Amino acid sequence: MRIERLKELGHELRRPEADLLRDGIHERRVNLQGINYRMLYFFHGSVAAVLSHGTVKEGIVPPREIEHAIERKRRFEQNVARHTHRET
Repeated sequence: MRIERLKELGHELRRPEADLLRDGIHERRVNLQGINYRMLYFFHGSVAAVLSHGTVKEGIVPPREIEHAIERKRRFEQNVARHTHRET
């Protein structure tokens, strides 16, 4: 359901559900049974949101997690076809 909200609203999803971290990396905020999870993602134009990875948040999202998502975004943008699944 939480990813469905991202699918439904895309760029329109705002705080407190989502936020822009930096360099095109966003976080989808999820609290489940008292644990704060963050799904890091970026947008591929207006076509898709690409999920990078998730982490448990205590305080701020660790910079190394953001850097990891930035690197995945860079690799994705270098070869979109390689990182895209298409139904046949």
